Amino acid sequence: MTAAERIANAFACGRWLRGYVKGKLNADPVFNKGMAAIEGKSGLIIDLGCGLGLFALWLREHGCKQAVLGCDLGQWKVAAGMLAAKQLGLSGIELRHQDMTRTPLDNASAVCAFDVLHYLPAKEQESLVRSLAAAARGGALVLIRTGVRGLGWRSAITSIEERWTRITGWIRGGEANFPVLKDLIAAFETEGCSVKAEPLWGKTPFSSHWFEVEAAPVCENGPSDATDTISALRKQP
Repeated sequence: MTAAERIANAFACGRWLRGYVKGKLNADPVFNKGMAAIEGKSGLIIDLGCGLGLFALWLREHGCKQAVLGCDLGQWKVAAGMLAAKQLGLSGIELRHQDMTRTPLDNASAVCAFDVLHYLPAKEQESLVRSLAAAARGGALVLIRTGVRGLGWRSAITSIEERWTRITGWIRGGEANFPVLKDLIAAFETEGCSVKAEPLWGKTPFSSHWFEVEAAPVCENGPSDATDTISALRKQP
């Protein structure tokens, strides 16, 4: 039995949900991408907008021992995820019914924000970006996957998919406020972070991009101010 099958079978909410979980784990590249990125990290992993806790369960099923704290506003999803973890006999996973924008990010070795930024209106999105940047400057690796605006048909299909999630009730409320790729990168750089960004839509038609955010390196004998450091880096050939 595969890891996706074991996890799916641990959900007791009906055949449809088990099929969704299995399909999601098999098809979405974010799980393996995230797992590879945190390899070697030894501290707490915080998963913002964790949903059913699939990333935490995926990590455990592949031998990752780090403690995982997830939070989500979907109370039934959090409950179902915790029940699945118990069914699988997994420890070190805590999923909370909690607003991700109010979740402290202190002491995390990695912070994950997969497909959640666009649910926030502009001011709250900017606030979360600042919180994520602060976590990165504090030593955490920040991992983000989000759809972006301005990619033609991919962005259009991503917006349609988001409307579908609301019609079906899978996601309740929230905005469909997808960031512009260059603006999101610039926002983190302004906060003193370095950003690696690349497409991560796999075999899907969506505009998903992957971001790895860390504290910007400080040049030896160079400027100490974060803004000056970014400016110096941009002048390098």
